[in-house]
Formats: sequence, C-alpha cells, structure tokens
Amino acid sequence: MMIALVFVAILMFAGCTTQESQIVSITKPIKPTDDQKALETSNQPQTKDTFSSVIAYDYKPGGRRDPFKSLIVKKEEVGKKGQSPLEQDDISTFRLVAIVWTGKEYFASITLPDGKSYTVRKGMRLGLDGGIVHEITKDTVVVKQDQAHKRDLRSKEVILRLRSGE
Repeated sequence: MMIALVFVAILMFAGCTTQESQIVSITKPIKPTDDQKALETSNQPQTKDTFSSVIAYDYKPGGRRDPFKSLIVKKEEVGKKGQSPLEQDDISTFRLVAIVWTGKEYFASITLPDGKSYTVRKGMRLGLDGGIVHEITKDTVVVKQDQAHKRDLRSKEVILRLRSGE
C-alpha cells in the first residue's frame, strides 16, 4: 500500500514539473532569426520617412447623404422648409378663430399650434403640402392641395370650419 502511495506521489510531482516548464516556455519571448529579419526588411520600402508607407484614404462625399444621420425625418423638420410660419405646420393642426367681412372680401384669422394667430386671405399658401386658400365664406375656409396619386395629379380640399360642433 505504501509503495502505491509513493508511486502516485512521484507521478504527481513529475506531471507538475512538466506543466511548469510548458508555462515557462510559453512566456519566453521568441526572438526572430536572421532569416526572418532579412525577409521583413526586404518587404518594406526603402524610405527615410516611416509615415510615407501608410496609405491614406480621402473620402469625397460628392452629393451623398451623411451616413450618420437618421433616414427617418420628423414632421417638424420637414416643415421648416416653408417660407412663412403658415407653411411650416400641417393644416389639420390649424384652428379657425374668426372670419371678417370687409364689404368686398372675407379675411380669416387662424391660430397655429404654437398659439400665434395670423390673418389669411384668398390665394395665400397654407400647410406643408403647398395648399392654397381657394375660398373663404362666412363660416369656412377652403384650402386646395395638389397631391400626386399613382401618376395622377389630384386636388384635395381641406375645409376649416368656424363652428366645428354644428
């Protein structure tokens, strides 16, 4: 029994020494041979400036979109292209407040979502889709918008009512 324990102990110590030597051999730095050094130097261009061998890439956008900007554009960002504040919001967000008759023609007072009011006349542009005030009556404002639908140009009428509850 004692012989078996001594034999197992010898095997364990023998196994530990070989594992330690393997670890040591892995951590030893590997020195290149003279042949490898000659091969490395022959592949490199013979220049004095070490940065001249680096290839630089010059990106020219040439009308391409910015790859870091989102493809999804918010409705508010699209609306900022208009000339006046009346062209920067959707017509459905407008509120018709009052209509004034001067004896010759009608004028309308419209409130935008930001709380500011504007006077609107026939022929003025309204909304994001390029709508034009077609007609103002005593209780409505009719806005015509041209929309492209399956290769057809259709006209859509949006009616703003003074009294929407009736």
